[in-house]
Amino acid sequence: MAEDDGASAAGSPSPILDLPEPLLLHILGFLTDPRSRHRAALACHRLLAAERATRAALSLRGDPRSPTALDLSEFYCWTEDIGPALAAHPAAAAALTELDLGLAGATDGFHATELGAIAGSCPSLRKLVAPCVFNPRYVDFVGDDALLAIATSCPKLTVLRLREPFEPASTSQREDAAITVAGLVSFFAALLALEDFTLDLRHNVLESAQAMEALARRCPRIKFLTLGGFQGLCKASYLHLDGVAVCGSLESLCIKSCLDLTDYSLGAIGRGCGRLAKFAIHGCDLVTSGGIRRLATALRPTIKEVSILHCRLLDTAACLAALSPIRDRIESLEINCVWKEVEQPESVAKGTTGCNHEDDDLDEVSYESASKKCRYMELDDLVSWEMLRSLSLWFPAGELLSPLISAGLDSCPVLEEITIKVEGDCRTCPRPGPRVFFGLSDLAGFPVLAKMKLDLSEAVGYALTAPAGQMDLSLWERFYLQGIDSLITLYELDYWPPQDKEVNQRSLTLPAVGLLQLCAGLRKLFVHGTTHEHFLSFFLMMPNLRDMQLREDYYPAPENDMMITEMRAESWLRFEMQLNRRRIED
Repeated sequence: MAEDDGASAAGSPSPILDLPEPLLLHILGFLTDPRSRHRAALACHRLLAAERATRAALSLRGDPRSPTALDLSEFYCWTEDIGPALAAHPAAAAALTELDLGLAGATDGFHATELGAIAGSCPSLRKLVAPCVFNPRYVDFVGDDALLAIATSCPKLTVLRLREPFEPASTSQREDAAITVAGLVSFFAALLALEDFTLDLRHNVLESAQAMEALARRCPRIKFLTLGGFQGLCKASYLHLDGVAVCGSLESLCIKSCLDLTDYSLGAIGRGCGRLAKFAIHGCDLVTSGGIRRLATALRPTIKEVSILHCRLLDTAACLAALSPIRDRIESLEINCVWKEVEQPESVAKGTTGCNHEDDDLDEVSYESASKKCRYMELDDLVSWEMLRSLSLWFPAGELLSPLISAGLDSCPVLEEITIKVEGDCRTCPRPGPRVFFGLSDLAGFPVLAKMKLDLSEAVGYALTAPAGQMDLSLWERFYLQGIDSLITLYELDYWPPQDKEVNQRSLTLPAVGLLQLCAGLRKLFVHGTTHEHFLSFFLMMPNLRDMQLREDYYPAPENDMMITEMRAESWLRFEMQLNRRRIED
């Protein structure tokens, strides 16, 4: 049921939509489970209207007498429903000071008219989070006028986070957004109390250095800044500070897809933003290890969190070596794991790329020779990531974790939490050898590792029978989970199974269940998917398991809920009773 005319995905009529309206309403009246009603409402506009007409109750978290904050970040709904709902209750909308509209699974955002109506209904807002349509090819896109309307309607805003939902690129080049430097200058002039600002675009904002200087001048309280698609953020001409480098009050800075950000720019940011405790760059293709090293050295007194993802000239070993000046200071690290050598540009190969004309030579160095290149300290004394407590790793599909330790993350004595994200099409990956696995057992060297998030939700494969020479998802789950039983200190696991987008079903396979069962020390297991009910007996064999949850918290929801082998509410209740009756030694 994907269209209003009742046509199914295969093009044949859907029988339930041929029913008369009273009979359809009567049938939906028997649907009491909230998640099932949400699924029905998301199918088409007719079922959305029918669900509204038969809705008997609506649960809201918080104080119903005087709500001042509304969080819809985990709520599934149509974006066009938000404005009318707020307009229908003007007193409640006017009292709101925080509004989070980061709708779960949103593939579309708010248009300019909708965003203006929401801002007009909530003049007291201090926090607003919303996905927006910035694509100038679309009707009613968000541009300079829409941003200024937000600032005019909600002058008290201190937190504003606007992002553009992911959309598949229609061309190889990013197009320009309809947001100009002059528009941003006027926008910042109207929000004098702004402290936290996010504008994450999939389109380019050109020559934005002047806008960043206006931000520093007009919004002196700005502390947290996230920018996506902004070009020309910092030109760094010799020793002159410009653009985002003049925002000296920043404590957190995240730059995404800035295609002209260079090592010189990072050097200027390190000199100008001396209070930064968190720094992130994603998709900046001109940045090299030399720029990262200079930035790390300049921010050593304050830096605590670092995130470096998808930078073309940075492989994992070079990135870790460049962070050597602050490896004893970092508490949270996020990197992508690419083990092959990257091709350096001619300027880097000749040693002419740097952050300052007076700086030491910043040529790329290996981890073993990094101590010879640092001017400020003996790196031999800093072999341990002694304060690192949280580690996030991104892997392309089919890549191994095993080289991570030899790349420089060999000693993390207080690492407590690790997040592993795998993305890509497993169907295009070569079949691993018979004794080759992802390498989770290598993490056993971290003595206090207690929490792990293993996210394979964007790893795509064959859920059913795979073609000759290919592996189905059950074998890929075995590839990734093999060795997890060696993590004897692991206390809590969040696991997202891989998926087949043709089937739209994320379910634990038998190899995954068998390997998870071997985690003897695991207390909490949260599976973001479903499983077959006869697999639950495996989990009862885990001696210390106290809390297990199956969370179907992904979008779109699974299709085959009526399969008799899939999880049912009655089966889960029986499993919970058996789990709670067990005796736990401690």
